[in-house]
Amino acid sequence: MFYEGERPFHFLGANAGVMHGETERKNAMATLREAARDGLRVIRIWVLGEGPRDADSWHRRWQLFRAGPDGWIPDAMAHLDLVLEQARALGLRVILTLANNWSDYGGIPQYLRWAGLGDGGGWGDLDRFFSDVRTRAWYRTHLERLLGRTSQVSGLRYVEDPTILGWELFNESAVTKEGRIRRRAFLREMARLVRARAPRQLVSAGVTDYGRVQDRDEWLAVCSMPEFSYCDGHLYPEESLRVQRREDLLSVIDDRVQLARYVARKPIVFGEYGFSKRPVAKQWLGKDEAQWHDAFLGRVHFNGAAGALPWIYVPYARPERRYAIWIDRESSEPVRKVLRRWARALAEGPPARTNPRLGASRGRRPLYPTEVEVTQDPSELAALVWQDAADGWELELPVEAFVRGRFEDMGVYRGGALAHVYGAGPGFIEYRLPASPSRFERLELWLRVSSEFPGATAPKNGLSRVRAFLGGRLIGAFTAPPDDGMGQGLSLRIEDRAAIATLSRGSAVLRFEVRRGPLANGLCIYGSKGSRPDPRMSGTAGPIRLIGRGKGLSPSSSGRKRPGS
Repeated sequence: MFYEGERPFHFLGANAGVMHGETERKNAMATLREAARDGLRVIRIWVLGEGPRDADSWHRRWQLFRAGPDGWIPDAMAHLDLVLEQARALGLRVILTLANNWSDYGGIPQYLRWAGLGDGGGWGDLDRFFSDVRTRAWYRTHLERLLGRTSQVSGLRYVEDPTILGWELFNESAVTKEGRIRRRAFLREMARLVRARAPRQLVSAGVTDYGRVQDRDEWLAVCSMPEFSYCDGHLYPEESLRVQRREDLLSVIDDRVQLARYVARKPIVFGEYGFSKRPVAKQWLGKDEAQWHDAFLGRVHFNGAAGALPWIYVPYARPERRYAIWIDRESSEPVRKVLRRWARALAEGPPARTNPRLGASRGRRPLYPTEVEVTQDPSELAALVWQDAADGWELELPVEAFVRGRFEDMGVYRGGALAHVYGAGPGFIEYRLPASPSRFERLELWLRVSSEFPGATAPKNGLSRVRAFLGGRLIGAFTAPPDDGMGQGLSLRIEDRAAIATLSRGSAVLRFEVRRGPLANGLCIYGSKGSRPDPRMSGTAGPIRLIGRGKGLSPSSSGRKRPGS
């Protein structure tokens, strides 16, 4: 555990949106005051922001630390000085996060663009960051500028400022299997630099969280490195179908604490977690946002974790932020009330009685099922209707309307270029089809797919071999291209009469299966446009489509009316 003097230091903190955006920077001091008013003790901020050399004036003023590798922007560092001084005055400690794995505010994708190495958009680009001499040097220069800085406000050197609790090398660093060794070498080099220059401050790696067993092993390997002071985890339970009930969430938390405290033998900080805003009528698994924060923090405390930081304290500026905790909106008060209560509880230290599931004798055996099996109520089938097409019938299947699936990790993601359902590793996903209006001679199946890797980081050989079944009969196979967050459209022509005949009997099952083997890199099935459209995307987006064709099947010739006509 952490200590402050001779007392254990357990804390509830928060991520704080004070560095990026006009509204966020102008209201930075108000955000910090509200965090302190709620009894929070630590804030986590992103001290990063990389842009092109020709970045416009707005981005230079309100978002970036550098425009081009050498285009340093002094105002960003001056603003950071003010943030640190206000935090010190309010009794807040600060975790500084130095680079982003994702493209928000530049991140590794911008480093790669500077070097002409791609854009981090997929197929192993992110691996290159850790081996290229230029990107390594540019990152190190940013770190050294911070380690060498003296605040123009307080006069304190950053490396001697007790306000700075620690340095986090990355936000959610993710690499492919092939990039792990290079990343570990990079992390070791940078962590040793921090330890040499700032021996009284903490350092953490900031690697992405895990779902698959091999990612769990890598997370443990990195946080066990002697250069790091503690383990760090990020959890957004709604984004993974692994959590289908409260007990599933508790097991996921337990597993991370077990690995950190009793295998790596280090404290653990949940550096990000969140639950999204929902109308009362659409609670997630029967609980609202505030109730889920309460359940999460109760388990964190019961397990003796060092701390947790919800995402994210901000002024109201972008209403679409799913996980925002507004500092100036009454709608966030129920959550903040829960946070105030747990801030007091964590500040009092570890609980008198801790979780009996955890302990040295448990070792590294998982505390959660390593495969996710999800079943969904097929009652929505009533809304699925075969529609008349130009020369047949067409059925549209929303990608999230599957009835059963099993993978090492599985979820529905609505961000990015296209919303999609994903499964990691080997596994399957099944859709139940309504009865067809008549017997077809042949079918055409259209869908948009890719493999599944963390983010959009698949290597060029990160393919998946997928087999398709209808009514239990193999109807075709295809290779899903490497994950790039957008996928590729493909079609299958189906002429197996026995398989097609199962449609007319009703409740036929369409199954996509990834078998264990060298090309078992999961499956993404894409649907409608997501929250961040990507101009690079080409082709059609939308649901899975089945088209039944054959002589005499057009609705006009059969006398069948269009549904609803």
